[in-house]
Amino acid sequence: MESALNATIRDILYASMSLDDGLSTIQTLGISASTDSELYFEIARSIEEIILRRPEVANTKLTELVVRLSFSEDRVLPELLLLLDTRYTSGYRLSELDILPDMDAIPQLLDIMGEYGMGMESALRLNLRPLIPFLTDQVITIVDAILSRGHRFSSIMTLHEAHQLAWKLIEVGLFDCADALLNSLMRRTKKLGLDDLNIEVSLNASLVLTELGMYDEARKLLRDLEKQAEELKKPILTASVLLQLSVNETRDESVPYDTARALAKKSAKACKEAVEAGECDEDFTALAGVIIGSNILANGWREGVPQAIEWLSESLDFYETLDESNPNQILNHYKCLVCLGFSHGMLGDHENLTRSVEFMSRAKSVLVKLEKFDRDIRIELGRTENALGWICLSTESDEFWSIGQEAFDRSIQIREELRKIGSIAEIELLGTLLGRKLLDLRMNEGDYQEQLRMILTQYVPLFPTDTRTFIEVAIATYDIVWLTLRHNEPLNPRLLRLFDDLNRMLSDYQVDGDTVFIRGLSLLIPYVESSWKDLRDETRRFAKENKALADVCHLLSAMAIAKMNLETINLQMGVTIHEPVDSALHQVDDLLAHYWIGQTNLAQTIKAFYDNHDYSKLSNGLYQSAKAFDVVSRVETDYDESSEFITATAGSLANILLRFALALQTHYNSDIEWGEDKLTKIEVPARFDFILTEDWLGLTKIAEAYLQMVEQSEFSQAQPYLNAVFSNITRALIMMDNIALVDRRVLNRLGQEMNKRYYLRQ
Repeated sequence: MESALNATIRDILYASMSLDDGLSTIQTLGISASTDSELYFEIARSIEEIILRRPEVANTKLTELVVRLSFSEDRVLPELLLLLDTRYTSGYRLSELDILPDMDAIPQLLDIMGEYGMGMESALRLNLRPLIPFLTDQVITIVDAILSRGHRFSSIMTLHEAHQLAWKLIEVGLFDCADALLNSLMRRTKKLGLDDLNIEVSLNASLVLTELGMYDEARKLLRDLEKQAEELKKPILTASVLLQLSVNETRDESVPYDTARALAKKSAKACKEAVEAGECDEDFTALAGVIIGSNILANGWREGVPQAIEWLSESLDFYETLDESNPNQILNHYKCLVCLGFSHGMLGDHENLTRSVEFMSRAKSVLVKLEKFDRDIRIELGRTENALGWICLSTESDEFWSIGQEAFDRSIQIREELRKIGSIAEIELLGTLLGRKLLDLRMNEGDYQEQLRMILTQYVPLFPTDTRTFIEVAIATYDIVWLTLRHNEPLNPRLLRLFDDLNRMLSDYQVDGDTVFIRGLSLLIPYVESSWKDLRDETRRFAKENKALADVCHLLSAMAIAKMNLETINLQMGVTIHEPVDSALHQVDDLLAHYWIGQTNLAQTIKAFYDNHDYSKLSNGLYQSAKAFDVVSRVETDYDESSEFITATAGSLANILLRFALALQTHYNSDIEWGEDKLTKIEVPARFDFILTEDWLGLTKIAEAYLQMVEQSEFSQAQPYLNAVFSNITRALIMMDNIALVDRRVLNRLGQEMNKRYYLRQ
């Protein structure tokens, strides 16, 4: 855990705590500290100097503290103090330079520029992301101040340094900050006539625009660069522009698939021509394949995974043949292997899972080679292990689960170390811990619901600062509900209350492209609470708002109505049995539609008998229900989830209903509407006995025994047995959804809809 002192300084840097409050907090910590209390008060005095607007004194005190702490065990505190100095004293010094002549001002301005650059690197290394926008604004200000002095050499050096900082922002995914800095640099380089630098900056700016989803703006910028490349006749520039343009078109979903892939091939050809012209290294073409393949994966659509594998496999062929590799080639080789491992993992079958594990293992072995170049590989290694764990969690093949457990454990160990020094965000560690417990839950090795609840509660404080938390919480909620349903376990009441609280927090959340996860959570909560009326109303509303969820909402709505019908029978409350099935439902899931038709017919029959106790009408209703359930066994479906259980349950119940209806006709001489195809006997396959649960088989055997007594008895003696059969049929109706695993089929459809576009974790 981070020390209270470090956490307080972080809050001051974020401006989430004022300097006055920070001063009071640090003084309080100093009073209660058993050791190094003097250090606390010296830091407090430095902050006091900042409050009193004496930046020179504060700078001196903070510098002395940083020098003294340079050899302490806490490697984070000195950097935090340096950032405190940069944040609160550099601005004062910058304003004082306005009145100085160029000869005196420019060296100090360059010195302050260096401080901001070092500050940005420290902030990125310590994962102080909320501080980066402030530092970016300050860098833009200092660049403008240096350029306003008109010293060309200093201006060029400053622009190059600022460009390097912008690239670091791109590498860590801070695209908003990078966009602001690059826009400033594009204007300045163009004004100074630095054409080569302007082209580099513009190319990076187009990359940022693509990542921000501003595809039209990126396309316009790249088209202008393409014209410049043609005029300059530089193959390397043409290849780079076409490569970035192909990435932009790949990520833009409004661009037809064929157009994007054709442009990708054109860019790959241009890269080969640039290599042949000797303007770039021979690995440029392989790097282009990695870039195109990884961006296909970044879109999140499973349909593109096979195409990504093709691009990545071609690049891998090059990297595997290299005898000696430089650090960049090793890193690109690693990225290629990781992307291939992820791609095969997304395909999901046993063969591809085996290849996924193999590629991930090879990726780790390649990554280790970077250590001899003094590169810290822990962040990449933690991400690789985490990805492997989630891939193994997602498969139905239990032989991979132990591999996933080991991968998660290694990732947790690495990420806990990185979290202590602030190198990763808390959400990354939480995601790994969550995956580990979900895998335990999947393996059903114990009750992990309380531990999962504790992990989910740790996401809540991150809601205001990290939008990824909303998506991860929504996905985790579905995973927990799905896995507990598969194990037929009840949900912990405390966990249910947390789900409800999370749903309320996320109800107003809007995010482009990821609303399906949030809406999926809103549909889950009424289900787990058995609030069938709320579920029906929510699904009807969402079906109108979100076309992607329309089909699964229709299915959930029908299930909610069917559940309401069962409650009417079970509690003998309610006035009407509602029809859950309409013509559109047959297009969504024909098997469940016929199942619910039979179930609704039976519910209406039982409800009518409760009202009038007419055995004559009961026989016709039972016969119609038997016919409806018999149809279920003949429905062809491409969707396998629970289909065998639904067919077996419907078939075994249909047999009992038919025998009961015929027995009633025999004793009461009732009229039955036989229809065109008269049903007199139903053959129940022997395999159903291996599918259905013992509870169901026991119930049906008892019902069949009573039926046999009815069939063999005289009219005067049959009445008690008729009542017993009717009671067993009512019990069968109430419990049949659990036996047929109907809920699993419906929730699996919701999960598939949520999972059409996968979520990329770090």
